[in-house]
Amino acid sequence: MAGTVVDGMLASVAGATVGVSKAKPRNGGTLTVGTLSDVPNYHVFNGSQGKMDASGFCVANALYDPLFVMSANGKVALPMLALSARPNANYTVWTIKLRQGVTFTNGDPFNADIVVANYNAANADVTVGLAIKPIIASVTKIDNYTVAYNMVIPFSAFPISLAETQICYMAHPSSFSPSFTGTPVGTGPFEVVSWQVGVESKFKKNPNYWRVDAHGRSLPYLDGINFKTIVDPASRNQALQSGSVDMILQQDGTQINALKKMGGVSVLTDIAAPRDPSINCLIVNTTGTMNQYFAWAGEFASVGVPGALPYILKGQAVPTAVQEAVYLGTTGAVDPSTGQWNTKLKPVLNDVSIRKACAMAINRATYRKVIDGGEGLVADGLYRKTSPLYENPHYPVYNPKAAKKLVDAYKKKNGVSKVSFVIDIVSGSSTSQKVFSFLQQQFGAIGITVTSRADVQSTLINNVIYGTYDCSQWNQFGGVDPSVNYVWFLSQPATTSPAAGGLGLTALPAGTFIAGAVNFAHQGDPVVEGSMLKALASRPGTAAQKGAWAKVNTQFGKDIPYLWLDTLVNAWAARSNVQNWAYGTAADGTTRCLSPDGGSARWDQIWKK
Repeated sequence: MAGTVVDGMLASVAGATVGVSKAKPRNGGTLTVGTLSDVPNYHVFNGSQGKMDASGFCVANALYDPLFVMSANGKVALPMLALSARPNANYTVWTIKLRQGVTFTNGDPFNADIVVANYNAANADVTVGLAIKPIIASVTKIDNYTVAYNMVIPFSAFPISLAETQICYMAHPSSFSPSFTGTPVGTGPFEVVSWQVGVESKFKKNPNYWRVDAHGRSLPYLDGINFKTIVDPASRNQALQSGSVDMILQQDGTQINALKKMGGVSVLTDIAAPRDPSINCLIVNTTGTMNQYFAWAGEFASVGVPGALPYILKGQAVPTAVQEAVYLGTTGAVDPSTGQWNTKLKPVLNDVSIRKACAMAINRATYRKVIDGGEGLVADGLYRKTSPLYENPHYPVYNPKAAKKLVDAYKKKNGVSKVSFVIDIVSGSSTSQKVFSFLQQQFGAIGITVTSRADVQSTLINNVIYGTYDCSQWNQFGGVDPSVNYVWFLSQPATTSPAAGGLGLTALPAGTFIAGAVNFAHQGDPVVEGSMLKALASRPGTAAQKGAWAKVNTQFGKDIPYLWLDTLVNAWAARSNVQNWAYGTAADGTTRCLSPDGGSARWDQIWKK
């Protein structure tokens, strides 16, 4: 996924920041890091073609440099490969000045052509392109070290996207070729030695890295860094305790509690980070359809759902039967006996009363205690109660008695004796199974039967992307600014012409909105869309911007596209010989940036005793 990893971590013990060392660094050594997951294919591991989750951002920070990084307070985009970003009067064009004198590990220079090539590859990618097309119309070269990002819509906070989303990373264009089989090349502090997907990736020091620290010492300090994929949270803790890894990322509350009691390690969480956290939730297929945008584009023609876009591109009217197939022809559900999408099955989660019943069935306070060991905060929306964007969204409160009445009413109305759906979980994760068991009990108490479908994380994500799911365990949506989440909530008017920003359909009910390609909950809501557009066009920090984002959250409390659980707590833990692991700077080597940055960390100023 075109991921968004936007956390910062702050902690203080005896007046000293955990994981920060002022001692003179020691050069050499190899750091071994335990991560949650790995990429599906390392040959296309870059910001333009990859599907980065938290672990993906970890690896990307070793191999690549971003255009910007965020300041430690999460408010300012600081220079890295880019020096500055200036908008035009209405935030529709952002002019980016680039750093000179930087080379890739193969010796080729970084320049404006590289930035344009990275954008073109991202725009052409079958998944990443879908996440940036609603925002970026084009990137053009002004001179060798200046580019212009031309926006589709006014976007006042855009530089944050060039620091906190995966398109911030600049890869060498050689990897963009469909026939590329080599290892990816970046300008970053390390370069690839080997990569066994799902097991371990190994990197060695970039001897010609362009950055130095505040004292003029060359970076990175380490000779190498290895990333080991350890899916199970308890196993990651055991690997740290045994010394088979030096550092780990942990997102399981029970295991975070265990880390805090582990001898010989230091732990840092982002519970007090200067940003809204990502949210543990269940993402719900609110339409009970496969991805309708994909259907509109013709992605499902092979399964008998013709696309409308091919007609539109030829200037032809879209046949009514095709329009109805786009809107209703992909309706179905996951067959619990086969785990396959079945268009003959009737979905239940497309009914808001069932989604509301599910929301009221979950005791989120108990979930936080039982599943996450009391870590994090109970969530009722996108923002913490301390956020300046927070207004009470009136998300349904725990009330199993009222929830059961909603389920019974649904059964009577639809003439059915059973309400059931499938929840996707991550295979190989004991925590994921524990979460499912908890939810199975909670939903069972109100008369809903749920079945699990276990897949590796990349397959689970693909199920959600294509819409071939009922409900899935999920975490997302944190940010130093909610603008990074725009594409995940985007929807478009179906009956408006493409020239006016619609989909060009005519036979559907007036006012129909269809979710954008990466709006995986399939929520088509004009209130959400209008509020987001108002926020993005407003000057950052204004009352108009804050009010618009608050309205988005309130509307989610009515539509319930996500069953909120609690805030995701990221914890980094390191053995005592790992130094300066919670420290990172912008390009000047002095100004602090967010590091660790939620589920990711910066590696160039870490050293080992």
